Amino acid sequence: MGTNKYQTRRGLSKTDRKVLRNRCQTGLGFSILVFVFTTILGVTIYELIFDLNPDAINTKMVIFISIGTLIFSGTLNFLINHKYYRDLQFNEKIQVPKTLTGKSKTVDYVYSTLDTSSPNANTIRFEFLVDDIKFNVDKELFEQCADGDKLIFNYALKSQYLLSIEKAG
Repeated sequence: MGTNKYQTRRGLSKTDRKVLRNRCQTGLGFSILVFVFTTILGVTIYELIFDLNPDAINTKMVIFISIGTLIFSGTLNFLINHKYYRDLQFNEKIQVPKTLTGKSKTVDYVYSTLDTSSPNANTIRFEFLVDDIKFNVDKELFEQCADGDKLIFNYALKSQYLLSIEKAG
């Protein structure tokens, strides 16, 4: 997203902050999984290959391996989430006005394993077409807007993450 002379800056709302925190939780969960699995793998490899006393676990090496993997997973968490943390720190979003060029409703059907003759509607997707890009929106916004309406796209300042789409005016 390049700079636009029509964009404005606003403070983050509670909903925007919640969306950014949820993005951070995904990265945090991944780094915790990496920490657990690399610690287990590192201790197992050390005990099977390098340990001279196979009857006892070398607790000093377990602590060193755990600290090393903790530093690695902390760095990984920072690399994944630093843009979102900066967005929460600066507490700003960019609002970019755009025009709705098209909208579509897509129904995904799923056939039952017992009765393959009649499909069941599983999910309904509501999509907006803006600047030749499709965006998923909720049903309420889909029903409020028509082709040619002005929309406001809210982006986080540092990560450029799309926080929300709302109808202008």
